[in-house]
Amino acid sequence: MGKGVINFKPLKALRFNPTLPLEKLIAPPYDVIPKEERDNFLKMHSYNITHLTLGDKIPTDYNEIKETFSSWIRENILVFEELGFYLYKQEFQWKGRSESTYGLIGLLELQPLGENVLPHEYTFSGPKADRLELLRNLRANLEPIWGIYEDKDSTLTSLWKDVEGDTPVVRVNSWDSRTHTVWKISENKIIERIQKFFTNKKILVADGHHRYEASWLYYNEIATESAKYILIMLTDLYDPGVKLLPTHRILKKDIEINIDDLRKYFEIYLEKDLYESIDLVFRPNDPYIYYVVDNKIFRLIPKEAYLKANDQKSELWWILPTSLLHKGIWEGILGKLENELQEKGYIRFSHDIREVKTLLNEGNYRSAFVLPSIPIEV
Repeated sequence: MGKGVINFKPLKALRFNPTLPLEKLIAPPYDVIPKEERDNFLKMHSYNITHLTLGDKIPTDYNEIKETFSSWIRENILVFEELGFYLYKQEFQWKGRSESTYGLIGLLELQPLGENVLPHEYTFSGPKADRLELLRNLRANLEPIWGIYEDKDSTLTSLWKDVEGDTPVVRVNSWDSRTHTVWKISENKIIERIQKFFTNKKILVADGHHRYEASWLYYNEIATESAKYILIMLTDLYDPGVKLLPTHRILKKDIEINIDDLRKYFEIYLEKDLYESIDLVFRPNDPYIYYVVDNKIFRLIPKEAYLKANDQKSELWWILPTSLLHKGIWEGILGKLENELQEKGYIRFSHDIREVKTLLNEGNYRSAFVLPSIPIEV
């Protein structure tokens, strides 16, 4: 693969048999399902995708997942499609109004992160090892990662109206009152146009860093043509429905963080206003995250001591909100990795500041870290 090249290709998808009750088979991405809700999805249906993405046992029994996956294929629970791209549309309510966003699903040829495929999150060995072991056993991508690209001229977006005129292969309402519709794109002219469009594009990995890195490790491990690609959904940055939302962390009462301990790496300022008016946009010249506890919001701004303790990479990397949280709080203050805290059920993730507020008021959670969002231009 030449320098500066993105290779995006159609796939022969494996999907649920359309005769099944699809609304009971879908679930959120594996890594955002709260520990206390995992059983709800497993019990929703014997064919719910969570039986594959997370498995029925803790710790994960990868061999059991492999046997389940194989049996679903043998029994036509999962069926193969012919070659094609897939257009995905999600319709949802946002701040009291109806909105929608589009994604294009296909296969992305793997390459080292940093030049054409850009990361923005810190990754950990535990989650990568988990997804790598799943790949070794299933040799399949169960969920697409999410990538963002730029299409200022609506070169591809202009095609979607024609595609929507076809009969969708999937249309389903999910547990969160969203409507999901998928159309197959199999016309050669459109496929060629899509592939040509992406050749010289850059892609920001918006979600799925651990899966991308696990796939890269797996490809280097077995070096086969089929392992060279990862399932991805690509969304146009200029799609009005795109919400590049930050992921906030809400902490159970088991985790106590002393404000004075935070002063090791952060300057701390008490915010005058709560929730509604806090600034949630990341700026490289003014890095910060928020700590919410006892109905107070503190702005944490990194000190020089933080940067000196984390000088292995560029300064920009270490002032990203996720880096401030992982290196400054989890590792720097608590001496823990986030996946350790997550596995013990101490952390819940949320994209919604209103949900953070609600959970803190309910009493099971004591504090939260609220992170600004990262614009793609960074």
